[in-house]
Amino acid sequence: MEIFASMCLPETARIDRVIPKKQFYENGNLSTADKKLFENVEKIYWRYALKTENCFLGAYQDEKRDYPEIEVLEVKLRQEKQIKRLAEVIMGVIPYPMLLFFHLDNHIQLYMGMLRQNQADSGRMTLETMESTDWLSEEDAFWQELAIGKIPVTNFYLLYKGLFDTISKHHLRIMNVPTAEISGHEARDKLRIIQELEKEIAKLRKQMKLEGQFNRKMEYNSKLQKLKKAKAEIMGQGSKA
Repeated sequence: MEIFASMCLPETARIDRVIPKKQFYENGNLSTADKKLFENVEKIYWRYALKTENCFLGAYQDEKRDYPEIEVLEVKLRQEKQIKRLAEVIMGVIPYPMLLFFHLDNHIQLYMGMLRQNQADSGRMTLETMESTDWLSEEDAFWQELAIGKIPVTNFYLLYKGLFDTISKHHLRIMNVPTAEISGHEARDKLRIIQELEKEIAKLRKQMKLEGQFNRKMEYNSKLQKLKKAKAEIMGQGSKA
């Protein structure tokens, strides 16, 4: 895909190997419902394995995290259905930090998942939190923002976190929210609050539309204006990282 060139992934890391779907059935201890998710999958490709010898970045390990390398997978889909759950299943079976690209027609969606060691079993990794792009074309300029050379780091954990945070901030930038002075964690918190406010705003608008009493409409409208003001304030707020 052109995306891989835009991200400057090294050719020396290229694998281009098909991963049979049966490997997920055999190694994942999947439920019947999770196995059915793979009916929407045409093929799964292991595209790249980013390692110290081809990226000149160090492995990272502490008491909570283990980032020895980063895998790049491409999943060609037959249809869009329960993509997030499918991503969770794939990341659960392959216990490595991963750039997981879903490919449907001419559009791409990238999923990433921050991992930590399982508290009950240090040999296992647990999916801590996920992030994803919207569906984008291969030519979208955003993929160049994920070019690995733009993230000046020394190990795979910092690289992965940098890519993860770039996606989080991108969600805000397309809403015209300033991101230059906030961290990735702050960006995710801000987006969550904005989305919660938008849900409340939509709920109040629906109530206003159905309400027949004028006084109640005015009450709803007052609450609506307060929520809209709160949303405007957080969208324009630039906190320090």
